[in-house]
Amino acid sequence: MAANVESLKGVEMFQGVPDSTLERLERMARERNYEPGDEIMSQDMQGVGVFVLLDGEAEFVRDGQTLGTLGPGSFFGEMALLDHYRRSGTIRAKQPSRCLAIPRSDFVAELKASNDLCFNMLVHMTHRVRDLDERLAAAGS
Repeated sequence: MAANVESLKGVEMFQGVPDSTLERLERMARERNYEPGDEIMSQDMQGVGVFVLLDGEAEFVRDGQTLGTLGPGSFFGEMALLDHYRRSGTIRAKQPSRCLAIPRSDFVAELKASNDLCFNMLVHMTHRVRDLDERLAAAGS
C-alpha cells in the first residue's frame, strides 16, 4: 500500500502534510473498489468516515440531481465526519473506481494530532464555501 501514500500526496487536502501522518492515515485506511452505479456513500446516512478517490470517476448527486463529477484525488465525506450530521448527498461511481476509506475516529485523531492536516482541512472547507458562494451568485444573476 506504499503507493497509496504517494497517491495521498497528490490530494490537495494532504499536500504539505508530513509523511509520517500520511503513513498513519494509510495504515488506518481501507481500500474499497466500486463498479459503475455503486454508491460510495449515500445521502442522509450517518457519516462514518472520509474517502479519497484514487482511480475512476464518481458523481455527486443530491435529491436525485447530479451536481458534479469527481475524479482521482477527490476527497469527500468530511462534512458529516466533522459535525455528526447526515450525508448531504450521494457519491456514485460512474466507472470502475478505487477509494481509500478512513474511519471517522482515526481521521479525527489525526486532525487533533497534526496542525498541518487540521489547517489543510480548514483551507479545503473554505474552498468549498467559496465555490458554493460563487455558484449561488451565478444562479442569482
